[in-house]
Amino acid sequence: MAGRGGLGTMTAHRGLALGRDHVPVWIFDDAHPAPQALRAAAEAVCFARQDGDFYPGVRADPPADYADWLADFLHIRAEWAGMQVLRASFAIAATDPASLLPIQRIPHFDDPDPAIWAAVHYLAEVPHGGTLFFHHRRSGYERITASRVSAWRQALAADSAEHGFPDAAYCGPDDARFTCIGSAGWRPNRLVLYPANCLHAGDIGGSWASRSRLTITALLRLGP
Repeated sequence: MAGRGGLGTMTAHRGLALGRDHVPVWIFDDAHPAPQALRAAAEAVCFARQDGDFYPGVRADPPADYADWLADFLHIRAEWAGMQVLRASFAIAATDPASLLPIQRIPHFDDPDPAIWAAVHYLAEVPHGGTLFFHHRRSGYERITASRVSAWRQALAADSAEHGFPDAAYCGPDDARFTCIGSAGWRPNRLVLYPANCLHAGDIGGSWASRSRLTITALLRLGP
């Protein structure tokens, strides 16, 4: 496992600006210097569902030095030098779509605070869907800030009144409620970084059945 400061052999990174809100999404390929060590660590820990967690699957703790590596890795851009890792976990989407709660069937945001960012690190070597980003048709929102939370909830209630509950399935690219504005496809050892208040969803499809869509998900704070 690489220690602090290891940037691996990163071959590419690129920034996207998606939708009306110009949602910033950063994609880093070949991010970690030893992804095989991360995969081996995942095989040695016990995954479990967590109470109160709407993630549609199981989680486990990553290696103790992962958060330090991630914080150091993000020094690649000067404006992220003070970014702090709030939490990180191995995550595998593994819930049968028939068991998804209605809120798990639509795109979501993690935190309305614009200082909070989210990261997902794709680890599985087998192909999977990546991460999708969305525009909400009724509200016009792509990011849910504190000032938009109330209107967002009202718009979701209006959606349900008009369309009923979403089908018992993982999010697809488009439906009557949402339009996909971009994606970060799957590539092993790809790290994707985006604001935690943007509407997004894992492109899970049928991956849940194999329990092989291994990722590390993290929340980070930019600034003091």
